[in-house]
Parts: sequence; structure tokens; C-alpha cells
Amino acid sequence: MTVETETPTLITETVAELIALGAAMAANNEDAFQQANFNLHKQGVSREDRIKAVNIALKVKMVPHNNLMDMAQGYLAGGGCGGGCECEEGTACGEEGCGCAQE
Repeated sequence: MTVETETPTLITETVAELIALGAAMAANNEDAFQQANFNLHKQGVSREDRIKAVNIALKVKMVPHNNLMDMAQGYLAGGGCGGGCECEEGTACGEEGCGCAQE
């Protein structure tokens, strides 16, 4: 006969609410943010810990934005096509829409 032992969980009520706070930020959901923030305040979670949770969420949320900005920068400001064409080697490839075609 095997005895099942309960695995302790790291997701406490407070941790779940911190996750909800970050998810609300990522989803641009003001109502959910306000509710999670209120619940965390009631639970005694410090302002600093709530700020840390928000900053983590914003870092994750900004990754696609930063990647898109880097790509646009490569196409528009860097004078190249963003990679994968002949202009990277200093010659215009002439592909329509590439951004490196000679005028």
C-alpha cells in the first residue's frame, strides 16, 4: 500500500494575487489591477513588493515591443533591410519592400 503525501505548493493566496497583479498589467486591465492591488494591500503586502511584481510584468510585456522596435530601427534607421538580404554585405539587393533598394 502506498501512502500519498501532499506536495507543498508555493502558490499561496498572496503569490496568486501577485501573479494576478502582473497579469492585469500585461493585459492592460485596470479593473483587475485595482482589485489585485487592493487585495494585496489588505493582505499586508508592501508597496515595494507590489512595485516589484509590476516591474516584472512590464519587463515581460515589453519584450515584443522592444523586438519590433529593433527590427524597425534596422529597416528604417540603420539603412539595411533588417537582415537576410544582400544589402547586409554593402550592396543593394533591389528587392521590393526591402528598404535597401537603390533609388
